[in-house]
Amino acid sequence: MENEIVKYNNDFNNQALRSFTAEELNLLITLFHKLKEKGTNIFEYSFYELKKLIRLEKNMTTKEFVNTIMNVNKKLLSLNYTYRENNTIVQMTIFKTFKIKIDKQILMISLNEDFRFLLNDFNKEWTRFELKEFITLKSSYTKEFYRRMKQFKNTGFWRCSLDEFRYLMDIPESYKVVNIDTRVLKPIMKELGEKYNLKIEKKYGFSGGRGRSRVVGFEFRFNTEKKIKENISSNNDELSFPDETKKIETTPKKVLRVVEAFPEVKKEKNLTLKERIEKEIGILKNGIQSNTSLLIGLMEDPKRSLNNPVIVTVRKKLVEKNSKLTKLEKFYSLDDDKIDENMKEKIENLLKSGAEN
Repeated sequence: MENEIVKYNNDFNNQALRSFTAEELNLLITLFHKLKEKGTNIFEYSFYELKKLIRLEKNMTTKEFVNTIMNVNKKLLSLNYTYRENNTIVQMTIFKTFKIKIDKQILMISLNEDFRFLLNDFNKEWTRFELKEFITLKSSYTKEFYRRMKQFKNTGFWRCSLDEFRYLMDIPESYKVVNIDTRVLKPIMKELGEKYNLKIEKKYGFSGGRGRSRVVGFEFRFNTEKKIKENISSNNDELSFPDETKKIETTPKKVLRVVEAFPEVKKEKNLTLKERIEKEIGILKNGIQSNTSLLIGLMEDPKRSLNNPVIVTVRKKLVEKNSKLTKLEKFYSLDDDKIDENMKEKIENLLKSGAEN
């Protein structure tokens, strides 16, 4: 399974894969890999080939494997996958054809035309990773985190609110932060911490009124793809000279620590004002798309009313981001000679203002 690469549009990372087991996630991502850049034609894959790709270790009967395949599609159907295109919201199943020939042990599958972009059009932002590495991860939480981490492989930084993290990781609402620490973050650190130099920091804030601050989000920092390649190259060089190698520390360091706010990701001293505005506009547009997908998913949950605090919060963030985006786009459209000192001050204040996450 060397060099088997999974690649899909970033929009899929906004979808929470509810109640998928680790085995079912392996199969789904494998199917994504097989259908990558193949349009919407129908393809046939043998059970043997699929089992080999997902590195199925246990002796699963044909009936059991058929049930696993059916569960993947059943859970996808229940998701009613949603994406936004301009001013249109699309809700539809990902696979148009999904037929299982039990006697021949073959799966016939094709991508829905409306989701062609998901696995075929990579002009925009996309997520890419090795199928082998994904398959070897044990925890379903780690697998879901890994996909999002790979989306930000070039920056080595991912920040999200607690509510968004709960939704994307499909964390039960009954889980308190201490449960998230032990049942979600701990497995993630165990499997990814050392290789990716993963650091997890909690963001604290106040929910209003009196009382202590509470966790409102997370910041994840990890080695970029470039850094990982450099480390691999460095390790290979060390292996050529065993007498000079240093003992590798195998005991993971404690990395969960409390912070009051997120530090700046990157200094922008070398950027012009127009470049900073352009960069912020891009960040806002990505945030609006992410929050919109999150809001749609939350509103589809029958357990949540429209007055649910999480839904209200996400709506508020969308309003703030859209307002900030509109103002910045107006400033960006102005010629440089039209921007006086007073206007520059307003722009600086706007760039420093909230509407994150």
